[in-house]
Amino acid sequence: MDWMYLFFFLLGMLLCCGACFMTGGRWNEEYTSLRQTKALQGIAALGVALHHMAQKTCAPWNPQKYIVHGLDFFIPIGYLFVGIFLFCSGLGLYRSLVGKPGYLKYFVRRRILPVVIAFYLSEIIYTAIRLLMGERMNALTVIWYLSGLHMANQNAWYVIVIPFFYLAFWVAFRFCRNEKTAVFCIFLFTLGYTVLGACIDHQNDWWMRGEWWYNTILLFPLGLLFGMSEQRVTAFLKKRYWFLLALSAAAAVLLFFLSQKLNGTVWGYYDPRSDPMRIPHRLMSAGLQWVVALAFVSFCFLMMLKVRIGNRVLNWLGGVTLAFYLMHGVFVELFGFNFLNIARSLVYIRNVPLYVSAVLACSVTAAALFHLLWRKLTAWILGWKGPDRNGPPQENGRTNHDRPRGKTEAKHSLRRLIGPALAVTALVVFLFFPPGKRNERIRVMNGLVFEVPEHYALSYTDSRYAVWQYEAEDKKPGRLILDGEIRDSKARSFSTVEDVLAECDWLAGTEEYVNPQGVRMVRGFSDYSGSPERRYYVESDKAMLLLCIQEDERYYDPADCEAAILQVAENVRRAD
Repeated sequence: MDWMYLFFFLLGMLLCCGACFMTGGRWNEEYTSLRQTKALQGIAALGVALHHMAQKTCAPWNPQKYIVHGLDFFIPIGYLFVGIFLFCSGLGLYRSLVGKPGYLKYFVRRRILPVVIAFYLSEIIYTAIRLLMGERMNALTVIWYLSGLHMANQNAWYVIVIPFFYLAFWVAFRFCRNEKTAVFCIFLFTLGYTVLGACIDHQNDWWMRGEWWYNTILLFPLGLLFGMSEQRVTAFLKKRYWFLLALSAAAAVLLFFLSQKLNGTVWGYYDPRSDPMRIPHRLMSAGLQWVVALAFVSFCFLMMLKVRIGNRVLNWLGGVTLAFYLMHGVFVELFGFNFLNIARSLVYIRNVPLYVSAVLACSVTAAALFHLLWRKLTAWILGWKGPDRNGPPQENGRTNHDRPRGKTEAKHSLRRLIGPALAVTALVVFLFFPPGKRNERIRVMNGLVFEVPEHYALSYTDSRYAVWQYEAEDKKPGRLILDGEIRDSKARSFSTVEDVLAECDWLAGTEEYVNPQGVRMVRGFSDYSGSPERRYYVESDKAMLLLCIQEDERYYDPADCEAAILQVAENVRRAD
């Protein structure tokens, strides 16, 4: 029996449980209510988690031997679930603006700062987990991670982006004379942000790492625009309901496949830096995916106009969506075939249904704990008294945002925020990085000495494995990997160059190579899911070692990769 069928059946049961279909001429008049949109966001959170699990188990860019199918459907559709979050965020902000007097007065304190605190709390947790998993860091690396400029939690991009759009919302509605002008300004901000994202090539160090940072962002101002015209739009939807429902479903499907085809052949986000059309191609790709995401979100809300969704699980998940979003990535990596490409995973679960079950179970538990810690920490830093579930707590018959707050209290909140951050940074630096500790560029393994080029820093190591990351800006070579315990079941039996030449049929361009120090090797290319990986099998007195570097043109310069690994191979020598 394929247990994936059972998983999808249970997932369908979860989504349908508690749902109520409005028959006849009845409508779900609460389809845009907080309760309904939270349930929808709970579904979207599950979709995002499954998307990331699919990327870890069956994405084509993974090593072929680790690809296990089952979640393939979720690989290309992650941005559609993010579109739901962005649309609901815009809609929710506008409904709060018109429904809560004085909403903008303490908006930064009530809406933006809690999200920022959640992000930095997750960065502290992820940095600690990276350290426990064996990633080598110096003091500067830790500071970069804790600053958030280098992302310890690589899935936290949404929590970085959304505060800037919240701030744009606050500025626009605070200083513009009317709502239409404010929304227009937010549209301009969105377009400017998208152009900026399209100008930045794919990279793994800073913010704006790829198209997922902007290919659904238009849904945020569209959510605001829908909120402004909700009554008129709803009346229009009811008059032509079944036609619009079918149209949105067909448009979402057809435009999705059109986007997949065009982005993979004609446009796309991976044009080389030298291509003068790379920015227009990225903008056209993003524009088409905006339309796909809009059609998908439209279909979801049209469905909700007739179907009231929600149950205890979805309602709870919708209430801790941010925590679930921030924490599930830990377990996607801990139970995957490796941990963030820097270390071995804690437990590799190859069986996909078991993997999904383990990730979701642990993610739900971690989300509950994170949500509790985050609310406590936010209340302490911002000086809120009591629980703050859906806004500022009650105090003496009025909400905290109604209390006057002077400069003294603001300074006190700032001190509460800065103090713990500095304390955590200092503690990590002094505990893990005593003065004088340096990254190692030389590695001795099986009687051979390997020396990596300058500007490579050791990012992970154990007794039989090492990974170096290039840290300078002048070149773009990939990670160098030295493996003394070759994972491939066939290659484990290699002991000589002749064994490799006779059996290693997965290498292209195979040739024997003897470096100036007389160390024998076999070198060639392996197919790394469409991106070649240069490999050197190095002969030692004990066993074969594997020296390799991935040459993915989307992220690295192949010439720099070749130069880096050749320099290492040429200088391999026997230990005295």
